[in-house]
Amino acid sequence: MVITGKKRWFVLIMVSLLAGVMVYVPFLRYSYYDQMVMLFSEYKPVASAANVNEFIGDFSFWFGLVCTFGYPVGGILVDRFGEKWLLIIGAVIMGVCSFWFGTVPSGTSIIIIHILYGACTSFFIWNAYLKTVRKMGNSNEQGSMFSTSEFVRAIMGMLLGFLGVALLNRAIMPGNTTDLSVLGAQWRNMLFFNGALFLVLAVIVFIVLPDNIIGAEDAELAESKGTALTQEKMSAASIFKVLKMPGTWLLSLLIFFCFSFTSAANGYLGSYTVNVLGISQTQASTFAVVRNYIIAGVSTLAIGFISDKIGSKIKTLGYYLAIATVLTVAVLLTKNAMFLCIGITFVFAIVYSGMRGIYFATLGEVGIPLSLTGVATGIISLICYLPDVFFAKLAGIWLDKYGNFGYDLIWYWVIGCGILGILVSFVSVRYAKRLKSNKEE
Repeated sequence: MVITGKKRWFVLIMVSLLAGVMVYVPFLRYSYYDQMVMLFSEYKPVASAANVNEFIGDFSFWFGLVCTFGYPVGGILVDRFGEKWLLIIGAVIMGVCSFWFGTVPSGTSIIIIHILYGACTSFFIWNAYLKTVRKMGNSNEQGSMFSTSEFVRAIMGMLLGFLGVALLNRAIMPGNTTDLSVLGAQWRNMLFFNGALFLVLAVIVFIVLPDNIIGAEDAELAESKGTALTQEKMSAASIFKVLKMPGTWLLSLLIFFCFSFTSAANGYLGSYTVNVLGISQTQASTFAVVRNYIIAGVSTLAIGFISDKIGSKIKTLGYYLAIATVLTVAVLLTKNAMFLCIGITFVFAIVYSGMRGIYFATLGEVGIPLSLTGVATGIISLICYLPDVFFAKLAGIWLDKYGNFGYDLIWYWVIGCGILGILVSFVSVRYAKRLKSNKEE
C-alpha cells in the first residue's frame, strides 16, 4: 500500500514520536548526568562514589554493544517482515523496561534493562523507523522527510526533557541541597510516564500503519516504467550487494565521525558546565534540554533546506564537520570564561545536532536503492554508532582517573574525529559525483 496525502505526514509524525522516546530514555544521562550520579551512588548505592561514572559508562556500553550487533539483524528483519510489527514489539518491551528502570533496581538489573533497550532499539525499532520515513517521500523529498522527522523527534525530546527537569528539580531543597527520597520518587514518576508513552504509541502504530507499505520512490519508478508495483524481497544476494557498495562504507565512516560529536557533546557538555564552568545541576539540565532538543529541533529541520540549497547532503555534512571542529577548539580555549564558553556551547549545538537531520538522507546520493534500505542502514548503523559501545565507558574512565582533565581528553577525541570526517566527506562527494556522471552517460 502506498501512503499518500495527509496520512503520510501523520504516519511520519507518529513513527518519529516513537523514535523520539526510543532515543530519549536510554540516553537520560545526556540531560540528567549529575542527578544519575547521586541516584546510583547515594539514593540506592549500586556503585561507589569513586566508580559511579564508570558504572554509568558500563550500562551505556552494554546498550551500545547490543545495538551495534543488532543493527544489521534489524535491517534484515525489516526487509524480510516489514515495519509495523517490529515497531510495535519494540515499543511494548521498551515500555515495560521503563517501568522497571523507574524503580531504580540493582546494578545488574540496570544493565539488563539497557541490554533490552539495545535489543529493542536495534532489532525492532530503528531500521523499521528509518525505512518507514524513507518510504513516505520520493527521491527529491528525502532531505525534507528526514529533517522533518528529526524535528518531530527533537520536539518530543524537548517536552520529555523539560518534564524531567521539572520533576527532578522538586528534589532541590533550600540551600541547593538534594532530598534523595524525593529524587528517587520523581525519577520513578518520570520513567513511569515514559513507559506509558511507549505503550500508547504502540497502539497508535497498530491502528495507522498498514502491514505492507510501498515506498513513494518505488511507486514513482514503477509509474515511469509502466510496470507493476512490487517490492524486492530481502535475500542473501541483497546483503552481499550492499556489502560490495563503496557508498555503504563511505557513509558508515562519515556518519561515525559526525555521531562522535553528538555522542561526546550530548553526553558530557552538561557535566562539563557543572564541573568545569561551575553552574548548578538544575541550570545544566535546563541548558542540556535546550541544546539537545530545542536547538536540535530547529537545526535538524533547517539542515534539510540548507542541504537542498548546497545541492549535496554529503557536502553539507563536510561543511558542518569543519565548523563543529573549530567550535570544539573554542570550547577548550574558553573554559576559564564561563559566559563566553556557555554561549559557544549553544552555537556548537546548532552544528553538531543539525548534522543528524540528514545522516540517512544521503543513501540515494551514494547509490543505495530503497529496496535495500533496511540492510544498508543496518550495516551503516553497526559502524557509525560504535561510539555508543565504547565512548561512555572510555570517557567515564577518563573522568574517574583524571578529574576535569578528562573533559579535555574528550574534546581532543572529538577534534580528531572532525578532521578525519572532513577527509571522508571529500572522498564521498567525489564518489557521488562519479556515480551521477555514470548514470547520465
